[in-house]
Amino acid sequence: MDQLYLLRLRFIIPCASLLLVLSGCASVGLNTVELQPVIINTGTLVQAGSFGFCASQGKTPETTFSSVPPQMMVGYDDFFRGGKSPFACDDVRISIFRGGVKFDLTQFDRIAHAELLLDTMQSVTRSDGKLMQTQTPVSYANMLCVATEIFASNMLCDNEMPLPVGEVISIDVSNQVRDWINKRRNNFGFILGGPRPMFSAQTPPRDNDAKISWYNNVRLRVTYQKTGNSRVMQ
Repeated sequence: MDQLYLLRLRFIIPCASLLLVLSGCASVGLNTVELQPVIINTGTLVQAGSFGFCASQGKTPETTFSSVPPQMMVGYDDFFRGGKSPFACDDVRISIFRGGVKFDLTQFDRIAHAELLLDTMQSVTRSDGKLMQTQTPVSYANMLCVATEIFASNMLCDNEMPLPVGEVISIDVSNQVRDWINKRRNNFGFILGGPRPMFSAQTPPRDNDAKISWYNNVRLRVTYQKTGNSRVMQ
């Protein structure tokens, strides 16, 4: 029995050592780098008009909210001025903000993993014209998608996926990044939107509400294989 036990040990120990060596080689063969954006932008889509018994279109004030790179802004700002019954003419203005961010990925030929990270810097909430204060910023961006053209006011995109909320946001974007690297799609960048779903231009929201978040410290954490990425700075 002792001799059989010793024979098993002589077989198990080399196999375990080989597994450790192989796992060590796998970890040594990967590097991780955090990329900074080459473009950060906020697109503002404005829908304004007068609805009801209107002799002409009324004037509505512009939004007072804005952002400057390296920040981006996501959310909406509504304005509503109701007319007088019985032949009311309502003036409405809806400002929708979407954030866009693009990274330069031309140095990569293949990747193992990619993760988009960003911080919620501050937020504004207004309900029925009254501002509501919060101790910590609220993230109102709830959707991440892939831009289908160069950033513009309407920030068109597809391949939508839910975006987690919080002060520090992290989301796996490996498949999107691989599509850009493999030239299956043009790299126009990511777009963040929300929190309200789209609505018909004929039936816009009639309120004085706003939900807006500002984001900064946007980066893309890329894990890649050392071999097969000769153009990446090691």
